[in-house]
Amino acid sequence: MSNTKRPTEIIFSGTIEKKEREFLVRRPNMPQQREGQRVYNRAFNDAISSGALLRAKLDDFMREQGMWDDAKAEEMTRLGKDCLTIEKSLAKGGIKLSAARTKALDLRRLRGKVRDLIEERTQLDIHTAEGQADNARFNYWVSACLVYNDSQKTVFDGIDTYLENQTEDYAADGAGKLAQLLYNLSEDYDDKLEENQFLREFGFADEQNRLVNTDGHLVDEKDRLVNDKGSWVNSEGSRVDSDGNLLNEDGNYDFERKPFLDEEDKPIHSCVEECSEEEGHIAAEPEPSKDESEADKSDS
Repeated sequence: MSNTKRPTEIIFSGTIEKKEREFLVRRPNMPQQREGQRVYNRAFNDAISSGALLRAKLDDFMREQGMWDDAKAEEMTRLGKDCLTIEKSLAKGGIKLSAARTKALDLRRLRGKVRDLIEERTQLDIHTAEGQADNARFNYWVSACLVYNDSQKTVFDGIDTYLENQTEDYAADGAGKLAQLLYNLSEDYDDKLEENQFLREFGFADEQNRLVNTDGHLVDEKDRLVNDKGSWVNSEGSRVDSDGNLLNEDGNYDFERKPFLDEEDKPIHSCVEECSEEEGHIAAEPEPSKDESEADKSDS
């Protein structure tokens, strides 16, 4: 049994109302836990009254809707076994480094597939009665447990105030760090994955687990240069497609386009060019002189 003591609070910095502040988030105390349970019960009853699905019925519902079946369940099991097999291989070593790199990248892709399958269920789970109640309780705890570190005053006046500001960086950070405390989540979870440890150890990835080449430049799985957004670039840092053709900032080809030709190989002007030329001619037409205007009036 591990004797590691779980942390009860986390201090972090953030910007609120254009001011840099230091925040503290702590695990809920007993009164807050009791109030959290009351919030849970109310939200659960409201969800049931409005016809929300119970979590126990979620699997049946997904199967009825064709969103889950035995094939996906078997795929989840197979993916889990495949991930474990590669993890063992990387942990044991004894294979060519190039083959190990390939296995590490395969493991990344497999984990991505597992996350996608889990996400399908999670997206529906949050709408179950229990999911809605869990979310309401967590929102209460964020509003009650996030404080300013200097004054220990709560950042939010209540749940509603938190919900109005939950997309702000400081609020999202506070919620994420509270989740770490409550559910024993690790900030460096990705860093501890077998494949990422291997890739960093042998210089195939940087400290952010992004793939790099021997020169330390960001690359994709096929060693093609990319920028920090994952777009392909050339050696000068300009965006390109997979074949090295230049692209502009919008991702469109940056060729100097030649005019298209008609059947007699004569250049064809685009509609935009023709319209622009016509507008230019119209704008360039001289206005009738004063004498001409008076002559027209007398003729009429």
